Parts: sequence; C-alpha cells; structure tokens
Amino acid sequence: MNKRMTREEKEAADAVVADQLQRIMQHQASGRYQAAAKLLDEMLEQHKDNIRLRHYKGLNLIFMGETDQGRAMIEAALDEAPEDPVMLCDFGAFLAQSGDLDTATDRFRTAVELAPNYSVARSNLGAALVIGENYREAIPHLEKAIELDNQLMDAHTNLATAYMQVSNYDKAIDTLFKALAIDPQAVGAHITLAAALFRRERYESAEHHARRALELNPNAVEARLHLGNAMAASGRMEEAAEALLTVARGPLMPLQALSRLIHLRKTTPDAPEFELLQNAIRRLDDLKDEQRATVHYAAGKAYDDLKDYSSAFDHLRKANDINKTLHEFDPKAYAERGERLIAFSTPELMTRCGGEGVRDVAPVFICGMPRSGTTLMDQMFSRHPKVQAGGELRSVPAAMQRNQRLREALQGTLAEEEITADDFNRLGEDYVASVRQEGIRSEYFTDKMPSNYLHIGFLALALPRAKFLIMRRHPLDCLLSNYMQHFGANQPFSADFYHMSVFYGVFDAFARHWSAQLPGQVREVSYEVVTQDAQGQMRAALEFVGLDWDDQVLDHQSSLRQVNTASMAQVREPIYSRAVERWRRYGTLLEPMASELRAFLTDEELEACGVKPVH
Repeated sequence: MNKRMTREEKEAADAVVADQLQRIMQHQASGRYQAAAKLLDEMLEQHKDNIRLRHYKGLNLIFMGETDQGRAMIEAALDEAPEDPVMLCDFGAFLAQSGDLDTATDRFRTAVELAPNYSVARSNLGAALVIGENYREAIPHLEKAIELDNQLMDAHTNLATAYMQVSNYDKAIDTLFKALAIDPQAVGAHITLAAALFRRERYESAEHHARRALELNPNAVEARLHLGNAMAASGRMEEAAEALLTVARGPLMPLQALSRLIHLRKTTPDAPEFELLQNAIRRLDDLKDEQRATVHYAAGKAYDDLKDYSSAFDHLRKANDINKTLHEFDPKAYAERGERLIAFSTPELMTRCGGEGVRDVAPVFICGMPRSGTTLMDQMFSRHPKVQAGGELRSVPAAMQRNQRLREALQGTLAEEEITADDFNRLGEDYVASVRQEGIRSEYFTDKMPSNYLHIGFLALALPRAKFLIMRRHPLDCLLSNYMQHFGANQPFSADFYHMSVFYGVFDAFARHWSAQLPGQVREVSYEVVTQDAQGQMRAALEFVGLDWDDQVLDHQSSLRQVNTASMAQVREPIYSRAVERWRRYGTLLEPMASELRAFLTDEELEACGVKPVH
C-alpha cells in the first residue's frame, strides 16, 4: 500500500521538480534535446504523475522531430490540467508554428482569461492577433504584457508593428526605442524603427537605423528597402535607385522595391527595372492579390512612361479592380459626412462662436484633393525664411479626436446650441500643442494634409489667423493621377470611378462653400496656373497669407524639406506643365471616368473621352 505524502513532502517534491524543469528548459533552449530527454525520463520515473513533466516531455519530442507523439502527450496532459496557463501557452505556440493560428489564438485567450497577469500569455495572444491582422485588439494585450514584464522583447516589437498598422507611428517609435534599450543589437527593432521614422518624415534617423540594421545583418533586405526610401525622400535619387535595385533583384521583398523604383524615375525600354517588371508580369498567377495589384500599378506607371497608354490603362484597371475588393469605401457615408460638416458650420454658429481662438500662430493649410499640387505648393512655401514646413501633419484629426463635445455635436448626440466659443478655443489649443510636439516653433508654418478642407469651418474659428489654400486641378487629370497610385487602404475611393466622382463632388462642395463664405481666409489656387505662372501665383499666395515676397520660393527643388508622398520624384524637378491635360493622352479610354464626372466637365471634354453630352 502506497504511503500518502504529507503536505511538507509534496512541497519538497514539487520544489525538486520545479528546479529540474528549469534545467530541462535550459537544455531545450540550447538545443540539447537528448540531454533534456534523459533528465525528463529520470524525473518521470520518480514523479510519473507530474503533469508538467509529461507536458515538457511532449514538447521535447516535438523539438526532436517526433511531432505526432509529442502533440499527443501535450494534449493528454492538457486534458488532465485544462486550466494550466503555461501549458496552454506552450501548446498555443506549437499550434501557431504549425500554421493553426485560429486554434492557437483560442488557447492564448483561455490562458489570459485564467491568468490575466501572466505576461507571456498576454504577449503570445498579442502576437497571434498581430499575425492575424487584428491590430487594435492586439494593442491592449501587448501593452499589458510590457506593463507586467518590460523586458519582453517580442512584446515590444509586436506592439510597435500593431501601432504601425493603425498609423500610430509616434507610439511605434517610442516602443521601439524602449526595445532597443533592452537589446541595442536587435535587427528587427532597427528595421521597424526605420520604417516608422520614415512614415513620420524623420528621414535622417530612418536612414541611420536602416544602416545600423545592415551593419548588424548585411542580408537584412527590408532594411535596404527602407534605406532606399529614406534616401529618395532626401532627394538622393541615384543612391536610392541603387539600393532599391539591389532589393528588386533579390528573392525577398522584390516587388515592393521594384514598384518604388519604377515610381522613382522614368522607365525606359532598356532600364533594368523594366526587365524585372516583365518577369513579374509573367508570374502574376503565382502572386497574392496585394502583390498582383502592386505589379499592375507599377506596370501602369512604366507603360505610361513608355507612352503605351492602352497597356498602361489596362494594367491600372486590373490593379484597381483588385484594390477595391481588398479595401472598401462607402460613398454614401462619405457624402453624408460631408453634408453634415457643412451644415453644422452655419453662419449663426460662425458668428456666435467667432472672435476668439488661438491667435499666436498663423498656419497655412494647403489642402485639396490628393494629387492636386499640395506638395508643390508646400515645397515653395518651405523656401520662405519665415515659414516652417510641416508636411502632412496629423494634428487636425488628433485635435478633433481630443474634443469629444465637437464630435458629439457632429454625431447629433449633443445639441448644436451647446457648442460655445470655448470648444473652438480648446480645438485650437490642442492643434497647436500637437504641432509643437512635431518640433514646429515658427509663427508661420504649413500643414499640407489634403483632407483638412473638411474642417475649414472649425479651424477658422479655432485659429482665426489661419489661411486656407485649396488646390484645384482639372478633375480628369487629378483623378487619373489618383487612379495611377497604389494608395491601398489609405485612399480606397481612388480604385473606383463612381467612388472618385462622389469624393470629388464632396471636395468641390467644400471648396465652393468656404471660398464664398470666408473669402478673407480661404482661396482656391489652380495647379495648372501655378505651372504656367509660378511667380505670379506665389506672389498672390504670399500676399494673401501676409508675407513679403522672397525669390527663394521659386527654387522649390532646393528645399531641405524632405518628401514622403506620391509626388516624391516630381517635386525634386523644376516646375513643369507636362502633367497638365495628361488625361488627353488616354482619350476614350477614360470614358467610364468621364461619365461619372460629367457634372464637372465641358461638352468638349466629354466628347474627347467618348461621352455624348446630355442637354
């Protein structure tokens, strides 16, 4: 008859097992699976009923290649201890590595529910959610994991990835610097940090971390891609092309580099990237949807350079057909939002809440449709000695997000009469605070986020010295240019002609409304006229803003302002007019687009696109 163990004896035995488990894990971590197996067998002879030992025996069998036997042992141990969070996490990790991400995620969720303060469970669940592209759900779990154990490197890097995917680049940067404090030689952290810094237009720092990653691992392909991007944004086109071509010729991430390279410079028949593009086109059937879209967009640009407009448009159509299945756009909701924003800023509201606001800054909002010349105008302003260029600041959406009362009023959950001048004072204060965080200290600065036209009414009250330059470009040229860009989820409207017409209609309504309502603060500027008479247009713009003339504004290509937009290559050139009436090269190929835009086109323009005018 077996003697029943006393409590003290059981605690002593458990302590021995725990000590030996640490040794077993050390063996496994160093790849000494035979040594781990020997110790496990010895321990199981003495403690055959210990579930945790059997669990680690199963793991060890998997490490040794005996996957089926090992999995069966792990599952048997879990059947006896289904609420053991450590075993759940280990099994989840095995499932994830085996490709069963859904089941793995369920195991991690259960572990978190059982042990909310178990950092590894939180970290593993966050990692699985990141892999599954559930970024917003992943963030709180990864944040909690780091709160519980700030040395978890994987939690930091996965959290940074999640922040990147929801466009919170500042938090990604902060998280990655903390990761590098843990391990300064973490190649992956340097690579992701380079990407995040690039998106925040901190190109010198992005280049530094890309180069550091390459020092640590010369084969870090993604680092070389980011290096090429950073150099291109700094205007070093040849160096950028060399870096991108190296990646495009390799086995990893070639399509991203190839696309970037083709959009960086003019394609010629003998260009190495054109040959690489032909190879990519031949294997389109082997690619995923997003990759095929990337190839088609690149081909559209390349064939446009080669003046084969029929082939260019065919590839662009295929690219956008893919893109609109991947990224949805709700034209009805967008139009309703636009109507609400205009209707909310009534003359009564503007009068009742006017007269206050933040007056110590004079921002110049350069807004309009994407691809309408906002980058060119921003570059010219950046050359003025009294103007600090901000680029595409996210300060307006950040300030709106912080002002709940304004958002509630727009949503109809707060009566409009409850809104006061102080709500706009707060909006202005939050906007300026955000701008200052970006390192902008000048009284005059530019903010060229194109969509800022949506909030002109609010911003005019919040920042009474603000000026708004709304860039106008011929609708066919503007929307064709959007159609040619791989904006993906950033601008899903640009993949469909009807969606583009709705988007353009909302923009047109705002431009007309606010230029009429606030002529002292809002002015429309024609891109086409700027290309024909840059000096005249800039003199008028500077006078409107309240600045004296300076000849340097015409030397925009010498601007130290680095560029990270689809206009990157163009703004490094002298002002040109070859993009004016570019749509005519495509003629009747644009019939579907022109049909949707008929309200904004002349009869002659409609006929040039093969559309019969309706009278």
